[in-house]
Amino acid sequence: MTDLHPAANSDEGKWLLRFGVDWRDLVRYGPPCFEVYVRVAFDHAPDSAGPAGEDPSVRLALATLAAFTATPARGYAAVWEGWTSETPAPPAPRVPIPHRAMLLFTGPVHELRDAPALAWFGSAQGTYQEPHLVWPEDRMWCLACEVDEEIEFTVGCSDDAARALDSALPGAVRRAQYGESTPLYREPRQRSSS
Repeated sequence: MTDLHPAANSDEGKWLLRFGVDWRDLVRYGPPCFEVYVRVAFDHAPDSAGPAGEDPSVRLALATLAAFTATPARGYAAVWEGWTSETPAPPAPRVPIPHRAMLLFTGPVHELRDAPALAWFGSAQGTYQEPHLVWPEDRMWCLACEVDEEIEFTVGCSDDAARALDSALPGAVRRAQYGESTPLYREPRQRSSS
C-alpha cells in the first residue's frame, strides 16, 4: 500500500516552468529561486549501499529536508515519463519540460524517494530509480536528479537546510552556482599495468 498518487492536475508543476531557464539547468538544478544550491555526491561504495544496491544518498537527503518544510505530509515528484521501457507510463498529469516531459505525483516527502517504482510498478521492492524532481507543497526546497547523471544530484534550499545536508552526508555535499557545468558521468577506471 502506498500513499503516492498521481497529482490532481499539472498546476503544481507549473512553477518549474515559469523561470524561463534552459531545460538542462532545470532538470539538473531545479528552478533558480533558492538561496543556496548544493551538489550531493551519489555514494557508489558497495559497503554503504542500501537494499538491493540502492544508493542511500537521495533517501537520506529527503529525510533531512523533511525537517525544512511545513508540509512534509504533502510533496510532489516529477518523474521523466521515459525512465523505463519495462511497462507503459502510468496515467498522471504531464509537466511539459522540453526534452524531459515529466509525470507528476504527490505523496508524503518520505515516500517520494521511491516515486518512480511506486508509480510504475506499485512497489519499490528491487527497483531504486531516483525521482527526477522533488519538492514539498510549500516549495521550501527542490531536489533534482537528472536522468543521465551518475555523479551528483542537486538541492536548492535555504542555508540552514544546506548545512543540515552537509552534516547528514559528511564529505558528499558542496556548494554550487546555479547552472555551473559539471561532468555527468564517471570516467572509466584506468587499468593498472602490472
